[in-house]
Amino acid sequence: MSSTAFDSFYFRDRFGTAAMRAVWDDRRTQQRWLDVEAALAQAEAELGIIPAEAADEIARAARIDRLDLQAMKAEFDATWNPVVPLVNALRQVISPTAGRYVHWGATSKNIFDTGLMLQIKDAYELVLDDLDALADSLAGLAEEHRDTVMAGRTHGQHAIPITFGFKAAVWLDEVHRQQERLREARPRILVGEFGGAVGTLASLGPIGLEVSQRLMEKLELAEPVIPVKTAGDRVTEFVLLLCMLSATLGKIAQNIYNLQQTDIDEVTEFTEGKVGSSAMPHKQNPVASGSVVFLGRLLRSNAGPALDYTHAEWEDDHRQGETAWQFVPDACLLMSAQLETLRRVLDGLIVKPDNMLRNLERQQGLSCSEALLMSLADPIGRDTAHALITKLSREALATGVAFSEIVAADPVVTKHLSGEELARALELPSQVGLAGMFVDRVVARHRGAEASEPR
Repeated sequence: MSSTAFDSFYFRDRFGTAAMRAVWDDRRTQQRWLDVEAALAQAEAELGIIPAEAADEIARAARIDRLDLQAMKAEFDATWNPVVPLVNALRQVISPTAGRYVHWGATSKNIFDTGLMLQIKDAYELVLDDLDALADSLAGLAEEHRDTVMAGRTHGQHAIPITFGFKAAVWLDEVHRQQERLREARPRILVGEFGGAVGTLASLGPIGLEVSQRLMEKLELAEPVIPVKTAGDRVTEFVLLLCMLSATLGKIAQNIYNLQQTDIDEVTEFTEGKVGSSAMPHKQNPVASGSVVFLGRLLRSNAGPALDYTHAEWEDDHRQGETAWQFVPDACLLMSAQLETLRRVLDGLIVKPDNMLRNLERQQGLSCSEALLMSLADPIGRDTAHALITKLSREALATGVAFSEIVAADPVVTKHLSGEELARALELPSQVGLAGMFVDRVVARHRGAEASEPR
């Protein structure tokens, strides 16, 4: 029986995707350690440090399906070292001559840290691919609803009109920035670690620099300027970038969640096969967008452990290093679930333009107060106009009479605005400003980046 939602047969697909689980499962983790051991042996053989025959044998045998995982687990429980059992198990499936050269000049954390970075690299690609797909969905939504007029809302209240495409373009623009952060940080984050016991390469001497360089080339990781075992800032940055992205995804989902409230009813997430309530058949609960929100809350709880990962003492500190076994996979799994769920919400979103217009018109012209203010600002002064429109707005709210009727009957308004000018100021679709232009601008940037980005 599983003990966490990540491992649960029943719940796991709500907390992570199969592809991301595969990056972090035990066998892949240990295979990545083996990949480092094999690349290390090959680099050392190329430099004449160990025999080429030994390196070839090590590389051929460095396959997790050749090792006794149960024996490794028992040894780990006894030794409290995760890598030593792997090294011993590898030695048992190769000749004694080759076996003596396994792990040559390395320490356990070199293998663990570099293996972890290989897994982060794998996770990085999954996140970027899913984020690209989500950005495409947002671009399509923005284009489709470029001119779909709806209420802009500030502090939970109707402001002036916007379009739903404008709202989606705002989301897309923020996603673009998160993509940029991830891509810009990738060379800084994806760095291996090989420095021996304390990072000085004392076991190999000057040739150790060449070993490190060749090792990282083989693993397609950057080489550190100085191989410090306690430099946790790269892992910290990666997880904090996921936390930032998570907050963006959660904000989008929260917007969609709120727009599904019964009294608003401007969008509905996908409905096929979904049961809203076991007691109330009529309900269509926004559980998918809500899931994106709660997954983000769980993901961002890893920010604290990630920041602490940079805080380490001496030249090694297992109080730091071993925390990554938990918070890095957790953050990656939750991110994969957030991305997949939000994309499903966006791709199946039912947008309701008639309801958007209905809600906007419930204000009976109040949403045009800014346009009316600006129309009167020149002839009577902005402050005077503001005070007048405030008075007329309060009167409309208090009496229930349409704002449009009240302003049309006001002598100051009619003195300075013709009937045509007043009608134009009170026309809802014309109050969206440059919303359409901004949609075009964000989508064009998306299309251009999509065409030029080397993926």
